[in-house]
Amino acid sequence: MDASRRGFLKKGVGLAGAIAAATGLAVAQETEAAKPEEKPEAKMMVGACGMSCSACPLMEAKKCKGCAPGTKASAKMVEMKKCPVLSCAQMKKVAYCGTGCKGFTKCEKMIDHPYSKPFMKKIADRLA
Repeated sequence: MDASRRGFLKKGVGLAGAIAAATGLAVAQETEAAKPEEKPEAKMMVGACGMSCSACPLMEAKKCKGCAPGTKASAKMVEMKKCPVLSCAQMKKVAYCGTGCKGFTKCEKMIDHPYSKPFMKKIADRLA
């Protein structure tokens, strides 16, 4: 019965497309209908520090145009950004400091900029 049901549905879809074409109506494809409209702000960037660019105070102050994981940062980007965290992540070939660097919770480049001391201590305690 499943095979006949599939055939019935395929014929129905084909018939609907033929009717739409004959009457000049547009039929949305399943992939396009299911895909949400992409907005520019929906594109999330995450820096090597692990902070979302949408939550970064430098982005808010319009002093940065976004970042990249350390493994995807070019030498030109590192030079242009002058960010010690991005430079270190690129040198160590680490995408994100929090998941790729063993010294993350003790890193002076990270403590207070962008993560607070209590947050880093909590992470260190949970990882121990």
